[in-house]
Amino acid sequence: MRYRYLLLLIPLVLFFSCKKDLGTTTPPPAISPDPAVLLKDIVIPNLPSPYYHFEYDLDGKVSFVSFASDLNRYNVVYNGNKISEMRNNIIVNKDTLRYSYDNTGKVEAVKYINEGGIVYTILFFTYDGQNLIKVERDKRLTAGFIVDKTMMMTYYADGNLKAITYHYPAFNGQTEGTFTISFEQYDTKINVDGFGLIHNEFFDHLVLLPGVQLQKNNPGKETLTGNGLNYKVDYTYTYNDKNLPLTKIGDLVITSGTDAGKHIQTNSTFTYY
Repeated sequence: MRYRYLLLLIPLVLFFSCKKDLGTTTPPPAISPDPAVLLKDIVIPNLPSPYYHFEYDLDGKVSFVSFASDLNRYNVVYNGNKISEMRNNIIVNKDTLRYSYDNTGKVEAVKYINEGGIVYTILFFTYDGQNLIKVERDKRLTAGFIVDKTMMMTYYADGNLKAITYHYPAFNGQTEGTFTISFEQYDTKINVDGFGLIHNEFFDHLVLLPGVQLQKNNPGKETLTGNGLNYKVDYTYTYNDKNLPLTKIGDLVITSGTDAGKHIQTNSTFTYY
């Protein structure tokens, strides 16, 4: 399916599947901008639940995270305040995600290492100041590593993500494709799910990037353009007394193809410790 790259479009895929084939200090360890925020679960109807689940140690650092109702389960290992490894501990996959850092304390690379000790994928991270502006994924082939995906980010002056562009070059049977998700109308509340924009493929590993903030606040509008299915979404939120989102409801309108104009409601719920 040509839309398999977009984790964010999985609810759409499920909907349509019955119809057709479609010099700084060490970064803080919290997932969200506020170290006091301990996100527990993100639940999305019709998807494996909880979609994301987090557990923490006594210092408030993430010690365990699972994805898609334990499709992947990671023990998070630290060297001091920095993540050194995320170790998947499901029966069929014992991959280790091994982190390395630059001299400013930012994550510069993450290696995917299989149970046999072979590095088969490497992620490289590029920054402009504190903003993450590029992620490159290289995969091992017989002749060596080749770039199979890039993500490029731009930001508003307040540090909120303006757009993220995903590019997949033609390689090893993969069709070349480029698409951009743009964000507008941010509120002033705390964002807790921006990390999912890096984890946009269902069967790719989740990589946590402590200290990286793609979205400080919550966007009111999201637009996808590019190859394949396009859409726009208007979001409404409810919050608790700490300005943390409890629900994120989207009115999604398909803007391309035979289903252009169709509305679909999306929904995410958030719980905290």
